[in-house]
Amino acid sequence: MRPACWAARVRGVMLAVLCQAALVTLTMLAATSGFAADSRELTNLDFEQGVADSLPPGWRVASALSHGFRVSLVEARPHGGRRAALIERDARPSGSELGAISKKIDARPYRGKRIRVSAWLRYQGGWPRGWAGAFLHVYRVGGQDGFANTTEDNPAAADVWTQREIIGEVAPDADSVAFGAMFSNGGRAYVDDVEFSVLGEIGDGDVGARPLSGTGLANLRAFARLFGYVRHFHPSDGAREVDWGQFAIAGAEHVERARSPKALADSLRDVFAPIAPTIRISTRRLFPLATSSLAPTGSQPRWITSRWHLGWNGDREGSPYDPYHDRWPRSAVGSASDSVAAIGSEINVPLGSGVWCSVPLSLYADSLGTIPHVPPNQLHPERPSGWIPSGSDRGTRLAGVILFWSVAQQFYPYFDECRCNWERELVPALRRAATDRDGIEYEHTLLKLVARLHDGHGSVESPLARYLMPMRWQFVGKHLIVSQVDSGGVGRIQSGDEVLAIGGRSTAERVREVQPLVSAASNGAAREALCGWLQWSYRPDSVRLDIRRPNGERYAQLVPRRASFWPMLVRPDSVATIAPGIVYVDLHRISAADFELALPKLTDAKGVVFDLRDYPWRLGGSTAVLSHLTDTTITSAKWLIPVVTTPDHKRPEFARSSWPVVPTLPRIRGHVAFLIGPRSVSAAETQLAIVEAYHLADLVGEPSAGMNGNVAFADLPGGYRVRFTGMKVLKPDGSRHYGIGIRPTIQAVATARGIAGNRDEQLEAAIDAVSQRSQ
Repeated sequence: MRPACWAARVRGVMLAVLCQAALVTLTMLAATSGFAADSRELTNLDFEQGVADSLPPGWRVASALSHGFRVSLVEARPHGGRRAALIERDARPSGSELGAISKKIDARPYRGKRIRVSAWLRYQGGWPRGWAGAFLHVYRVGGQDGFANTTEDNPAAADVWTQREIIGEVAPDADSVAFGAMFSNGGRAYVDDVEFSVLGEIGDGDVGARPLSGTGLANLRAFARLFGYVRHFHPSDGAREVDWGQFAIAGAEHVERARSPKALADSLRDVFAPIAPTIRISTRRLFPLATSSLAPTGSQPRWITSRWHLGWNGDREGSPYDPYHDRWPRSAVGSASDSVAAIGSEINVPLGSGVWCSVPLSLYADSLGTIPHVPPNQLHPERPSGWIPSGSDRGTRLAGVILFWSVAQQFYPYFDECRCNWERELVPALRRAATDRDGIEYEHTLLKLVARLHDGHGSVESPLARYLMPMRWQFVGKHLIVSQVDSGGVGRIQSGDEVLAIGGRSTAERVREVQPLVSAASNGAAREALCGWLQWSYRPDSVRLDIRRPNGERYAQLVPRRASFWPMLVRPDSVATIAPGIVYVDLHRISAADFELALPKLTDAKGVVFDLRDYPWRLGGSTAVLSHLTDTTITSAKWLIPVVTTPDHKRPEFARSSWPVVPTLPRIRGHVAFLIGPRSVSAAETQLAIVEAYHLADLVGEPSAGMNGNVAFADLPGGYRVRFTGMKVLKPDGSRHYGIGIRPTIQAVATARGIAGNRDEQLEAAIDAVSQRSQ
């Protein structure tokens, strides 16, 4: 077993909610030859205009001033010239406020271009974790977001002038470009000598689609396996400083070209040896690792170091998952801790194509780092300066498949349940990625790969916009029935109408087309996800729907798609009396504070209906509701975070925990029912599993999604990110939750007739159940 400290490391973060700081709107551009621009927008980038102790002319400072920061020009220690800008704040910020100075310019002269924005920064800190950074934000026509990034992940955090840069793309429909400098927490941040350059056209340097040869495919399979071993398990310092997206693009392209097993072995060695010099690669089966080879003659190793993972973290703060790079004195290993693998432990496996690898799981280290010492060595793809990975580039697509496949290979916790042959899924994904024509096809390639995991959290975020029809629909049996419409954009369509065809193709055909893109653990969740996929488009176009009314009348209607549109469900108020003595509470919309305010009303009620048919966004992991439904302490589901010390699920171990729900007064004494359905997933199922296990209430509706566990993220080059479930969850009694979920004690489904009559038949069933048992 791993160290006993696992439980302590898990405790308190199990239901951590991932938060991302808001991106402040800032920009900085300088004129370059060949582009017209208003010179008034681009003045004073070096802060030489103006006088000391005054605001810098030509810069927007309202964002900083409104959050209590001060902005001025100073003449002490500028980076260049006579002056620099200063952003300062004495008080500790009360939240996530950022002080910012910015410029905003017309984007039209730069449409379709790659741009570079840089700034010189230094920071004098008064508070922990303070920093200064630059950022760039492109706004598109119609209020859509374009490229946006900051240097928050690589800030200036010391009192030394440091240059930070951002390279971004100006979309063909960009409206404006904002850029500038930002400052977090108290202290002082200095800004000077901002620069802007146009690097070329978007897409310059992209490699076009080309099929994989049989040899090339086999080479990439070998590269993908070794990539995962080195990235996740090799403990060298060199492997900790790598930009794995850039590395994967360059490495895959180099290795693909090998024409023989010997050439493949040489190519793998060329790619990996600079960051992991102790690996061995051969065309013959390798003998076990010689421990003497890890401590060169003359060295004086003091520690032994190795790596292990508590789930997949992906370098994200607030995650319940963590990577560990443990280092222990040589004399203590074997007695003080078993988190460090013994010297000589290795991954010794065939990679395919006649090539073997040996990857040490532990290394000696001294005061200079792991032995042997190697300088930082970042592998870069052969592309023009400032090139940005995108879904239009073949190498980016191949790298993205390899990156996600290798992460899931080591960290996805539900392989036993989903019964997916993940090794086999790599081949079709690589083939598709090599020939995808653009970012849309590549996103579908990633979605198809994710779908093979049957993961209810599995999804792909991308830089591509999606557009929706201003309506909702749902399956009733095999029929797709409109359940809600926005009267301003759907013409004659009404609730209860059946959709027979979408864009001239039958609904059944469209279902078969999009079904491979859907990742779900249960049939109900898959059908729910299909409803969304049948709505989406990558263009703000209009689509013809062939419709049949309940009376049999048929007609066609052209329906527009809009950006980020989804009508709110028509339900009672979040807290409402829906029948004599019966109170309705929508847990999708209320917070824990809202619930406390409503509690007197609930404790006086004959019965309560809690609606958990959607995710409880504002409640999160709060058990405030359940604590008022029990007289004894009850227990949550069982959380199992993978403890990964060796690859390929060879020695599966888990850090196990759960947490109690302690009874709290006042007690809700009336009869209670919970509404559930296929959108009840994750945090909703956390609460429902407790209700089910301890028989706290009736469960009315349809089975839940059958997927629980905190989400993990795999960031891929080109602006793509894959979400997947990072931990295994069992029901409070230890039985399986995956794919089963919570089953209703009272089944209730929507009917076409009920939808046409604007009735919520599941809510009606819950009211009946509560009313009858409250008499």
